[in-house]
Amino acid sequence: MREVWKYGVGTFGLFSINMPEGAQILTVGAQHDVGHMWALVDPRAPRVSRTFLLTGTGHEIDGTLTVEYVGTFQQVNGALVWHVFEVAACS
Repeated sequence: MREVWKYGVGTFGLFSINMPEGAQILTVGAQHDVGHMWALVDPRAPRVSRTFLLTGTGHEIDGTLTVEYVGTFQQVNGALVWHVFEVAACS
Protein backbone atom coordinates (compact mmCIF):
# COMPACT_ATOMS: atom_id res chain seq x y z
CA MET A 1 0.00 0.00 0.00
CA ARG A 2 1.26 3.47 -0.85
CA GLU A 3 -0.11 6.94 -0.25
CA VAL A 4 0.85 10.51 -1.11
CA TRP A 5 1.69 12.55 1.98
CA LYS A 6 2.31 16.30 2.26
CA TYR A 7 5.08 17.80 4.39
CA GLY A 8 5.65 21.44 5.28
CA VAL A 9 8.94 22.82 4.04
CA GLY A 10 11.05 24.18 6.89
CA THR A 11 12.42 27.64 7.32
CA PHE A 12 15.51 28.98 5.57
CA GLY A 13 18.51 26.70 6.08
CA LEU A 14 18.67 23.09 7.21
CA PHE A 15 15.58 21.25 8.44
CA SER A 16 14.63 17.61 9.07
CA ILE A 17 11.50 15.64 8.32
CA ASN A 18 10.56 12.24 9.74
CA MET A 19 9.03 10.22 6.92
CA PRO A 20 8.54 6.56 6.10
CA GLU A 21 11.71 4.84 4.94
CA GLY A 22 11.98 4.77 1.15
CA ALA A 23 9.67 7.78 0.66
CA GLN A 24 9.92 9.13 -2.89
CA ILE A 25 9.79 12.92 -3.14
CA LEU A 26 7.36 13.78 -5.94
CA THR A 27 7.39 17.57 -6.08
CA VAL A 28 7.81 20.80 -4.17
CA GLY A 29 5.39 23.69 -4.43
CA ALA A 30 3.52 26.46 -2.69
CA GLN A 31 -0.02 25.87 -1.47
CA HIS A 32 -1.74 29.01 -0.19
CA ASP A 33 1.70 30.69 -0.39
CA VAL A 34 3.26 28.16 2.01
CA GLY A 35 6.02 25.78 0.90
CA HIS A 36 5.23 22.06 0.86
CA MET A 37 6.73 18.84 -0.40
CA TRP A 38 4.70 15.82 -1.54
CA ALA A 39 6.05 12.30 -1.27
CA LEU A 40 4.89 8.81 -2.21
CA VAL A 41 5.18 6.73 0.96
CA ASP A 42 4.46 3.33 2.41
CA PRO A 43 2.68 4.32 5.64
CA ARG A 44 3.65 0.99 7.24
CA ALA A 45 7.40 1.58 6.79
CA PRO A 46 9.49 2.63 9.79
CA ARG A 47 10.11 6.38 10.07
CA VAL A 48 13.52 7.85 9.30
CA SER A 49 14.81 11.38 9.60
CA ARG A 50 15.84 13.07 6.34
CA THR A 51 17.62 16.40 6.18
CA PHE A 52 16.85 19.11 3.65
CA LEU A 53 18.17 22.55 2.82
CA LEU A 54 15.96 25.49 1.89
CA THR A 55 17.82 28.32 0.19
CA GLY A 56 16.98 31.32 -1.92
CA THR A 57 18.25 32.29 -5.33
CA GLY A 58 21.72 33.83 -5.03
CA HIS A 59 22.36 32.46 -1.54
CA GLU A 60 25.56 30.54 -0.93
CA ILE A 61 25.35 26.78 -0.24
CA ASP A 62 27.89 25.35 2.20
CA GLY A 63 30.48 23.55 0.06
CA THR A 64 30.96 20.86 2.72
CA LEU A 65 27.39 19.62 2.22
CA THR A 66 26.53 16.97 -0.36
CA VAL A 67 23.14 17.99 -1.73
CA GLU A 68 20.71 16.72 -4.33
CA TYR A 69 18.17 19.06 -5.91
CA VAL A 70 14.53 18.33 -5.02
CA GLY A 71 12.57 21.28 -6.39
CA THR A 72 11.82 25.01 -6.54
CA PHE A 73 8.77 27.00 -5.48
CA GLN A 74 7.74 30.65 -5.39
CA GLN A 75 5.99 32.76 -2.79
CA VAL A 76 4.52 36.28 -2.69
CA ASN A 77 3.53 36.25 -6.37
CA GLY A 78 7.04 35.25 -7.43
CA ALA A 79 8.89 37.82 -5.34
CA LEU A 80 10.57 35.00 -3.38
CA VAL A 81 12.03 31.95 -5.12
CA TRP A 82 13.10 29.03 -2.91
CA HIS A 83 15.09 25.91 -3.77
CA VAL A 84 14.95 22.65 -1.80
CA PHE A 85 17.86 20.20 -1.69
CA GLU A 86 18.19 16.92 0.19
CA VAL A 87 21.37 16.70 2.22
CA ALA A 88 23.20 13.37 2.03
CA ALA A 89 23.79 11.63 5.34
CA CYS A 90 27.36 11.82 6.55
CA SER A 91 29.12 8.49 6.93
